[in-house]
Amino acid sequence: MLAEQPIQTDDLAFLAGGGDLGCLVATFDWAQTSIGPISTWPQSLKTSVSLILRSQVPIVMLWGEDGVMIYNDAYSVFAGGRHPQLLGSKVREGWPEVADFNDNVMKVVLAGGTLAYRDQELTLNRSGKPEQVWMNLDYSPILDERGRPAGVIAIVVETTEKVAAERWQKSERERQRQMFEQAPGFMAMMSGPDHVFELTNAAYMQLVGHRDVIGMPVREALPEVAGQGFFELLDQVFTSGEAFVGYALKAELQRTPGAPKEERFIDLVYQPVRNPGGDIIGIFVQGVDVTDRLIAESALRRSEAQFRTFAEAMPNHVWTASPRGMLDWFNPRVYEYSGAAPGELDGQAWAVIVHPDDIGSAAEKWADALSSGLSYETEFRLRRHDGAYRWHIARAVPIHDAGGKILQWIGTNTDIDDQKQVAQALHESERRLQLSQNAAGIAALELDIATGTVVGSEGFWDLWGLSPRDSVHISVLENIVLPEDKDVRSTAETRKQGSAVPNVEYRIRRPDNGELRWLSRHIDFVHDETGKPIKMFGVMQDITDRREAQARQELLTHELEHRIKNILAMVAAIASQTLRNTDIATASATFNERLRALANAHDILNKTRWTSASMRQVIDNTIAAFPVAQISVSGPALPINPKMALTLALAVNELGTNALKYGALSTPDGTVTIEWALVPSAEGAATLVWRWREAGGPPVTSPTRKGFGRFLIERVFGTDFGGSVRIDYHPDGVECVLTAPQPQLPTSVY
Repeated sequence: MLAEQPIQTDDLAFLAGGGDLGCLVATFDWAQTSIGPISTWPQSLKTSVSLILRSQVPIVMLWGEDGVMIYNDAYSVFAGGRHPQLLGSKVREGWPEVADFNDNVMKVVLAGGTLAYRDQELTLNRSGKPEQVWMNLDYSPILDERGRPAGVIAIVVETTEKVAAERWQKSERERQRQMFEQAPGFMAMMSGPDHVFELTNAAYMQLVGHRDVIGMPVREALPEVAGQGFFELLDQVFTSGEAFVGYALKAELQRTPGAPKEERFIDLVYQPVRNPGGDIIGIFVQGVDVTDRLIAESALRRSEAQFRTFAEAMPNHVWTASPRGMLDWFNPRVYEYSGAAPGELDGQAWAVIVHPDDIGSAAEKWADALSSGLSYETEFRLRRHDGAYRWHIARAVPIHDAGGKILQWIGTNTDIDDQKQVAQALHESERRLQLSQNAAGIAALELDIATGTVVGSEGFWDLWGLSPRDSVHISVLENIVLPEDKDVRSTAETRKQGSAVPNVEYRIRRPDNGELRWLSRHIDFVHDETGKPIKMFGVMQDITDRREAQARQELLTHELEHRIKNILAMVAAIASQTLRNTDIATASATFNERLRALANAHDILNKTRWTSASMRQVIDNTIAAFPVAQISVSGPALPINPKMALTLALAVNELGTNALKYGALSTPDGTVTIEWALVPSAEGAATLVWRWREAGGPPVTSPTRKGFGRFLIERVFGTDFGGSVRIDYHPDGVECVLTAPQPQLPTSVY
């Protein structure tokens, strides 16, 4: 802790001239330390402090067993952020990060020993964070009045910057040595007029066959070089002090001990080396073995000459371009085709002979190839000298050097116009065939018998209920065929033998919607030179509609036969009953009326192809021959089958005829009501109630005998509807009621 300004007393005289630290020492409360107040300090302590404070070298004194720290201004700079808290502190506490190091110092020096460290590395926390420092440290004991060690004086000189510089210099020398050793060119250092080898790198050792030349004069180390002029050049450079530079110099060297001399070519520099006084003391040799490069260049020149000869003889267009894509050479075929003069197509001018519609795409693909370094291929039309455009395919590849850099592009243009026209004609022909097949509902297939791979035409996949694809294995199709028809289709064995039945029909279950479809298949085989079947070609067609039409035709034929028989039987019955016990005129009229009613019902059924008829339409057509103004008809729309329609027509005709002769329709005031309804029943199925009711006619009496009409109404009418008929002869009019189940039409077999 600091006290107030010191009083100038003789006790503090030894601090005079001690700088900022002298003032701090004077004002510090030393009574709080093991040293005690300044007034009690021994003379040896005061003398040591006075000496330390006046030194320009960083010095710190560690007094007593605690090592209480007293230091000068130079040390306060070294202490950094630890100053002024270090003043008066115990050294082990003041520098806790190096407490063990200082503890050893205190033990050794207070025992009378000395310590000296050079470039001692320590980690100190002087500014809030650890830092690595290097120091020269000298420790000596301070003797008290009795000649015994009472403290330690430490001279501290930081060498961090020096150590860092030395390390950098060392690493730099190592880096330079590695650069020298690993340099791709050969290097050597020779000293004196005899050119003694002092240093060589790996490339130089490789050049001279890895001979041990260090310490040897050049004429002794490389005797085979004598007479080639190199020794004389070394003497000249050493004598004149002028450097020598040579290119592609031929040198004959023995690259392997005992082997014949080998011819090499080198680029060479002899550079004189001078001492600080300017005298030449040696020669630095530097060079590059260019033998491989010269051989490659020579081979390249020969290759280029061969390429030009070959390219000029080719019938195709041949051209070259720079790495940037500028075309710089064309063979004579290009000029002959285009009519251009040499040089007129160079650079980007080649675009003038490209069709305007193709130039954009061609230029874009050329730019992509240049940026990616990949091969170039495109198609465009080139203008011939007569103005005609022909299609060409252009290809170009990059030529790289050993490092992968593009040196040149070589390209060709090949006339494909004839192939284009043939391909277009073939495409159009195939398209016409495909459209024809689609229009006819025909699909083509090709089967590789060895692999079982099936390739189909455009409509083939839809025919099988599959999504479009390139190919499918035959087993996929076989699994779609109904199991009942598996013996109809081809098998692996019959395909191998080529014995599969050429024309077959079978059923499939489409996997996309579950429909059952009929397919017709016609095939033929392609054989190899041994006669073995290798391919199976065929066409297929969906014949479901045809099959169903045939089934309907057969059914309709059978139905027609059945209905004609029924009609004839019905007509025979009508004729028989009508002509019995009556005169011919009356019988003829009645017979005609009954046939008319039957014909009307037939007309209605013909319109629906004898599938069903409307109850209302049958009634309306039948009563058209009667006074319709006196007849009312009502009831829900109700379809009935052909048999019901014929019976209903005959029944209504009979009832109407009787009403016209004897009943309500025989007078102007009489009326007839025809009505029907579906009445729900407890069992769930509805019941049909059909009623004929007469009113306003002559008084009615029950007939004394039953004729054909009554038999038809009571027996046939009720039976054909599956119910019963009741006829009541009320005095005010006849009532006929049919009670039957709701008519059900048969389910279509189609």
